[in-house]
Amino acid sequence: MVQATVAPVRMPAAERRQQLLDISLRVFARDGYHETSMNALATEAGVTKPVLYQHFASKHNLVVEVLNRVGDRLHSSIVAAVLTEETSRDRVEAGFRAFFRFFDDEPDAFAVLYESKLGAEPEFRGDALRIQAAFAETVARIIHDAGREDALAMASGVNGLSEGMIRHWMGQGRSRSADEMAALAARLAWGGLERLA
Repeated sequence: MVQATVAPVRMPAAERRQQLLDISLRVFARDGYHETSMNALATEAGVTKPVLYQHFASKHNLVVEVLNRVGDRLHSSIVAAVLTEETSRDRVEAGFRAFFRFFDDEPDAFAVLYESKLGAEPEFRGDALRIQAAFAETVARIIHDAGREDALAMASGVNGLSEGMIRHWMGQGRSRSADEMAALAARLAWGGLERLA
């Protein structure tokens, strides 16, 4: 008796692209950029290599998309959280809370943005800087009593504080809650921002 084979259901292009980005984020976080091949990504996604190349012209393009997507989602979550608050102090803490919760929910995003050293790769430096600049721009909007250049410089300092604290928190196995870390970060940052917001 011959068994009929069932052809795999073809996924809509947008859904397939989303799936490939999700899987790529996980694989790049786990294995790193240089150690990951397009063959490995295709295998992990359960597709052929030509299917992967239908969506992304190269591994470089795929990484840029992964970085941009993570950066945009992080930025959107921070902006959405900040907009719900009325006072500057509450906006600062809400921003940190969104930041820590984002990485608590998506540790692979942390690994790609902070641990994989993608931002240090010359070919991805611009993308990493764009993500940092978007974060700094959000913080700078909270600082009213300073000129734009000063506000952006101070916001970059807050970005450095955030990066240091997220690295520490992840390195300690997230032993505190995201909200506890956000409160600590806000307390530290607010001591310097209070007179400027």
